[in-house]
Amino acid sequence: MSQSKWSSDEQTLFDALHSLMSERFAEVSATSARAIFDEALARRERSATQESSGGWTGRIEKGVVSPVASTHQGGRVRVDVEIVAESDELIDSLLHQILEVGAVLVHLEDPPGLNEIVQVKVNFPRAHLEVEARARVVHQSSRGTAIEVSGLGREDRVALQAIADDRRRELDEQAVQESAAGGQESFQEHHPTSPVQVADEPGRSFAPYGSRRGGVKRTMQTTGRRRFDMPDPDMDVVRSTQHSLESGLVTREFYGPAPPWFEPGGDPDRVEELAGERVLDILLQLSSSGFSGAVVQRFGKKGRQLLFESGYIVEISSEPRHPLSELGPMLQAANRITKRQLAMAAAHADELGTTLARSLMELDILDPERIRHAISGRLTFLLREFCEEREGSLQVFDASSLPADFLPQPPLRVHVAVERIIYDRLVRGLSQCSAREREHTMAPELDTYPEVLVQERDRLERAISAAAQMRLVDNVLNGRRRLREVFTESALPPAETFAVVFALHRMGLLHFDRSLHQTVVRERLRENVTVKYLSVHKASYFEVLNVHWSSYSEVIEKAYHELRAQFDPQGVPAELEEEVHQRVREINERVEAAYAALARRPTRHGYRTRIMPEYKLAHAVPLFLKQSELAERRGQWAEARDAVRRVLEIDPENAEGQRRLKRYEQIIDQGVSPDPADTNQ
Repeated sequence: MSQSKWSSDEQTLFDALHSLMSERFAEVSATSARAIFDEALARRERSATQESSGGWTGRIEKGVVSPVASTHQGGRVRVDVEIVAESDELIDSLLHQILEVGAVLVHLEDPPGLNEIVQVKVNFPRAHLEVEARARVVHQSSRGTAIEVSGLGREDRVALQAIADDRRRELDEQAVQESAAGGQESFQEHHPTSPVQVADEPGRSFAPYGSRRGGVKRTMQTTGRRRFDMPDPDMDVVRSTQHSLESGLVTREFYGPAPPWFEPGGDPDRVEELAGERVLDILLQLSSSGFSGAVVQRFGKKGRQLLFESGYIVEISSEPRHPLSELGPMLQAANRITKRQLAMAAAHADELGTTLARSLMELDILDPERIRHAISGRLTFLLREFCEEREGSLQVFDASSLPADFLPQPPLRVHVAVERIIYDRLVRGLSQCSAREREHTMAPELDTYPEVLVQERDRLERAISAAAQMRLVDNVLNGRRRLREVFTESALPPAETFAVVFALHRMGLLHFDRSLHQTVVRERLRENVTVKYLSVHKASYFEVLNVHWSSYSEVIEKAYHELRAQFDPQGVPAELEEEVHQRVREINERVEAAYAALARRPTRHGYRTRIMPEYKLAHAVPLFLKQSELAERRGQWAEARDAVRRVLEIDPENAEGQRRLKRYEQIIDQGVSPDPADTNQ
């Protein structure tokens, strides 16, 4: 077929291939290129054949049981959905959707309503694993019902990740075997270090990860995000734009073509109504999954579109246009270019149909690196604004819904990490908390062990730019110190340490491990039980209750209740050995026997006279009287009263003890002056 008879799609494909070969693969020989194209066409034909005969579409239809139960909870209906993953295709798709997307797309005969609370149970019989999570319906369309599974616990996620790792190793081994058996060189699409990857868009929310190409199942392609060189933002662009908005000095002139706005095709993969800080959660989810595509915000007649590549922001545009959201006026406000230079670049861009940034580069007004820093500053400013949105709706479209050339062209394609913007925003806000607010927030976590998640190290490095804060993470937030010890050992001020820890926790990059604290508590309980058990059978009843033999009723009562709480058989963790449980029961029985003998003074007095020598009882009375006299001189009236009460416990008829007790109680309880010369006494 001659080129003049090509369709528009065929001409577009030719132009894209020609551009790609010229820009990125000029060194590949014509023979190699022809062989690669032939192999790609062959794989496309095989894939089309298999998909037409029942290949995977991304929507989960088999193994879905819904509802298995329908109950009313708090006035709302909870519909339970169970998915049984037995086939390889279903396992691979479920793992991708749960771990990478955070939602599952299922086909239900009678789907629940939008935003309905759903209890999702996923069963992996081959792995002997069953996970359950509280979820929410986030989207409904002809493609199916999208259910967000954000309620999975950490242990469940670790177990699912382990299954995914096993599947990846299995597929790698399978690919190596097939490659060796075929005896031919070919691109291994699933291999992360291949110089060329023929892959689905990495962030496609519900892509056909179960489809087969070349006989090898494609799964888990977005487990590792691509790395990009991220230029630091030009902060003068950020500051000057913010100043212009606050002062009202906003230009009404537009320069050059508008930033691109793409109308996605088909239904969105996800729809969210914004409220509170929900926008932060959505951005972090898309970033962590390596999403590529568009997020469109609608509020009234206005709109905003964010373009993603592998989880990074690469473009933000508004509809209708706003001058101070575009690069040209931002550069002029930051004194990076003059108004004349801006007008010249705008005219050049309008004439050639290119972007203003490319015109600035081609006219040598700014060098490419300076432009990249400025673009990073623009995206940083606009993303900061977007993080404050609290109204409108968000629609998420994967890359397949957009034109093939929706991404900005190199070398002016700049990537901005969502994590950096959100982290800086959270740290600024948390640093302004008062001391009382910080104490209230930290109180439940003081005895936990904050630990940065190892699997989130890449995202952590994108979030933190300050060296001192990164040292805190590396040296202190390692899971070996309690939170109260973190504040003691941190080189940062308390307010900044608090902000770093709880910002990372809010972003899901740090968790408070309670298991180690619980282990320490269990070890202490085991040790206390052993020590107490060895003493209770040899000790007197006074020693069983940990009190002196001269103790009176109030002391006995207090000691008894403390021991009951400390050695309560119902409070012993079930996972401790049976020997510990048995010893606690024996301790409890001994404590009860001691309390029965000592609770009332007549039985207590009789028991004391049986176990104590008479000379000790006789010498104890003057000793306690002397202690009360010394405490009185120091003004320690409670201690003085305790000493004379012990005197009367031994000898109830002691006149001196009765006189002193009456005086001490007047001083303590009635506020009488302790000075005998005071006439008010």
